[in-house]
Amino acid sequence: MRKVVNTLAGIVVVVVAGMITTTDLAAQTAVTITNWRELKTVRFGRAQIRTEVSPRRTVRVITEAETTLLATAELGPDSLRAWHDRILANFDKLSTTKYAFENSILIEPYKVEGAQGYAVTLADTNGVARAVVTDAVGVVEFLDLLLTGVMAATRFTDADLKRAGPVAETPVSLAKPVAAVYPRNARLAGVSGKALVQFVVDTSGRARPETINCLEATYKDFADAAVGTVKTMLFNPATLEGHKIERLVQYPFDFKLNAVLPITPFPVPTRGGRRR
Repeated sequence: MRKVVNTLAGIVVVVVAGMITTTDLAAQTAVTITNWRELKTVRFGRAQIRTEVSPRRTVRVITEAETTLLATAELGPDSLRAWHDRILANFDKLSTTKYAFENSILIEPYKVEGAQGYAVTLADTNGVARAVVTDAVGVVEFLDLLLTGVMAATRFTDADLKRAGPVAETPVSLAKPVAAVYPRNARLAGVSGKALVQFVVDTSGRARPETINCLEATYKDFADAAVGTVKTMLFNPATLEGHKIERLVQYPFDFKLNAVLPITPFPVPTRGGRRR
């Protein structure tokens, strides 16, 4: 077994020839399919990961680093979505839990010089695996990548699946101004604060309750207020090739007296414009 590790601006790219020792990802049966349509790409240092959809409405994930390319087996969109949702529903346990999808994908905690990181491992049909080590933001970007694949497989028409070229996409935006419910105790004390909430906006423009998580907040009162406000908000859903789709987003709340939330699109944050 050969392992090459490159440290690139805080991102560690791990290339493994043969089975990766820390996972149970095993060899799978390969099926040849042509006319895969590329959907979205996220960069991790010199490595990049993308999702593609097939005419059979299946998804695959491809990782490229330098001159090497690795592709997973075909992934069923329904089971992939269920796995994606399970991770989101337990996002606060990400630093202590491993999440494996069939024999193709593994997300697990990974310490980098004492700091909390995460290894995202992909395996092909021969059991060859490659991992990128990133932070929580990188994991969120990867989950958003998977959701894009699920949405394409379940929403695209047959003509969309066969069409070549870039995929037309519009982001989520807030449909109308909304004032967050200011915590009573904080208002009486004249205290301001912030909160960051993560959730999936569905095709009706509402946040799916089971995906709502407050990632950080100045005080618990602000976290509770932010989550409560998200449940009442109405959004313009994201679109892919003109079809309304679900999209994973993060929304920052800045609690100041008499403040109004902005009506600007807010896709999942990326570092340095990695997504294309």
